[in-house]
Amino acid sequence: MQDFSPINSFFSEQKIENALYVVATPIGNLADITLRALNILQKSDFIVCEDSRITSRLLNHYKIKDKKLIVYNDHADQKNREKILNFLIQGNSIALVSDAGTPLISDPGYKLVCYVRQYNQKVIPIPGASSVVSALCTSGLACDNFLFLGFLPATKIQRSNLLKSLSKNYTSVFFDSPNRILASLNDISEIFPERKIAVAKELTKLHEEIISGKAIDVIEFFENNPQKVKGEFVLIIEKAAKEEKNLTQDQLEEEIKSYFNKGFSIKELSQNLSDIYELNKKDVYQLALKVSKDKN
Repeated sequence: MQDFSPINSFFSEQKIENALYVVATPIGNLADITLRALNILQKSDFIVCEDSRITSRLLNHYKIKDKKLIVYNDHADQKNREKILNFLIQGNSIALVSDAGTPLISDPGYKLVCYVRQYNQKVIPIPGASSVVSALCTSGLACDNFLFLGFLPATKIQRSNLLKSLSKNYTSVFFDSPNRILASLNDISEIFPERKIAVAKELTKLHEEIISGKAIDVIEFFENNPQKVKGEFVLIIEKAAKEEKNLTQDQLEEEIKSYFNKGFSIKELSQNLSDIYELNKKDVYQLALKVSKDKN
């Protein structure tokens, strides 16, 4: 029989504070939760959750009983936040969880954390599972610097505009739904035909899979395996390779004109374009001066 006495000793020795604890929970596999998170869930006076049924399943799995659950989801309003704040002011400890993963990452909770901090209430992070980080570190794509941009837009026009505006210097990470993943992949294939991408689905669950390659390769995979177009998706677009950043002078002039149209000064656009395309800032500045004079 396994000896759990060190764990039990850990729980008994760890005290918790009058604070709002932002507690990461598993994204699929229930074993992916920290001892510290279990301790907070066990000892907190209240647990704020998106869906009491989902949170109850986690609590029941770890035999955490008789907890007072407060539902806080996308429909929560100021009254809900005031109620939770009052519990904190009264000296209670409160755990904030989402249905899966780290709270506030495309989940409810931002307004609540912002609100209680305005009243000088302590907020403590309890780190743990994150589908964004899990997908990135197993994708095989560059992840030294990245941007997480939440869910891709639902319409093709909005989605295409966002994709076209992505920085070349950062790997971009999105969430997407099974209803839109193929449409998103087709848009990516049109805009970034040569970029490497990865799609991670059902992370830490039984049917976990990470597919990588060019967008057209990933589209072909799902067309050949339509039964796999389901579940939750993390979509990653790798930052531009160096050769993609090379511009002709005509292309650079068009980029400069675009920045002028957006209201950037010569100094600002020279800094931005030299950073993005790894160009000499003085050369960009001189060309921008020429474009500006020709324009006038």
